[in-house]
Amino acid sequence: MDNSLDFYAEMRANTRIRSRIKIRYQILSDDSSVCVTKSTIAKDISTQGMHMEVETLLGLDTRIMIEFRLPKIDEPIKAIARVVRVEELKEGVFGIGLVFEEIKNDNKDEILSRIESMDIVRLLQITAQRKASDLHLTYNRPPILRLHGRLVPLEMDPLGTLELKNMIYSILNDAQISRFEKFKELDFAFSPNPDLRFRVNVHVQRGNVEATFRVIMPDLKTIQELSLPNVVEKLSLLKKGIVIIAGPTGSGKTTTLAAMVDIINRQREAVIICLEDPIEYIHTNLNSIIKQREIGTDTLSFSVALKRTLRQDPDVILVGELLDTETVRTVITAAETGHLVLTSLHAPDTIQAIDRLISIFPPQQRHQACVQLANCLNGIITQLLIPKKDRENRVVATEVMIMTDAVRNLIREGQTMQIPSIIQTGARYQMHTMAESLKRLYNSGMITKETAIDYCSELAQILT
Repeated sequence: MDNSLDFYAEMRANTRIRSRIKIRYQILSDDSSVCVTKSTIAKDISTQGMHMEVETLLGLDTRIMIEFRLPKIDEPIKAIARVVRVEELKEGVFGIGLVFEEIKNDNKDEILSRIESMDIVRLLQITAQRKASDLHLTYNRPPILRLHGRLVPLEMDPLGTLELKNMIYSILNDAQISRFEKFKELDFAFSPNPDLRFRVNVHVQRGNVEATFRVIMPDLKTIQELSLPNVVEKLSLLKKGIVIIAGPTGSGKTTTLAAMVDIINRQREAVIICLEDPIEYIHTNLNSIIKQREIGTDTLSFSVALKRTLRQDPDVILVGELLDTETVRTVITAAETGHLVLTSLHAPDTIQAIDRLISIFPPQQRHQACVQLANCLNGIITQLLIPKKDRENRVVATEVMIMTDAVRNLIREGQTMQIPSIIQTGARYQMHTMAESLKRLYNSGMITKETAIDYCSELAQILT
């Protein structure tokens, strides 16, 4: 055995890193006869060995010549490894654990460092430890964190095409890889350990496989802990109608919806069916029955799942996002037939949320959609995450619209531009505008004047 390899292994923690590295291998026989070269995939790799699948049952201590490539190392890496573990995965397929006995390339330190750099789980741990909201893996840039709204590159080398693909594919199973390569898009949740959970989007950018990881906090937070208005709890406990959480990407809509489901779970005996893409927060049944169904895994689409959901005796339906006409139409039907529907919508304010819902329908159906929406909508909470004065954390700012007779009439008549004036004068119904929320945050010393004006320009003439 190469003693220098022992030295490098001792210098590093022997963490197994997920991988999908292509391997060429040849079984070394005692009589020095030439064996056929075969190909497979390494499922994980460490500084001391790897795990891969083969179609031949091998005995312990069998020696194998392997060849593989690592990003940013020009020459193929050749090594001799010994079988230390064997398990039958399915008929005719065996998982084998290998320990490196000799690495033939000269620069072993570079090889072992490169293996360590492929550890995507380590990157995710850093993301969580630094309390970032997102991790971006993108071509020709080092891994980048979104930290309190700012993009902060990690002190690492830029990621190349092969490096990116290997890292991202290392956390995908075969079915996910097949789906991604077919549709060029993939959304799923990934949990490397019980304390870490991420929402993941894998996509292609100029021919490179890239990914964005959104941190999912492990514990459900209450409405009070999230600094949301108390009316959110009131809306959660309604028996029917639609409640919409609106806001741009990354504004905490999913977290708010999870808090609302938790309120119902603790205070009602209800069947709650959650349609999510992907499942982020995991709920435990308390007073309610909660069924969480993931789009693409448990069901084909929001619209297909919604139609079936109405036959599953639901009291509450959560729809992760309103994306198409069929989903919106079925949501309205569910609300009209006596169900509470909680959902989210990408929109920067209340008016655009309503207009976006209506514009999903063909022109000839929009008047009827306005009438139906006016009858079944309960309220819209629009939220933004705003940097605090210390720039180390963020705080939520909200706009609340509660359905009143005046609001219903404006929606029926398509006069949505008049709704802000109703919100401004609707304090007795627990309504308030985004400007009022930002002003309160400024007056309480939580955000700066500049930040408040950045998010609402009309405050420039009001704040002193």
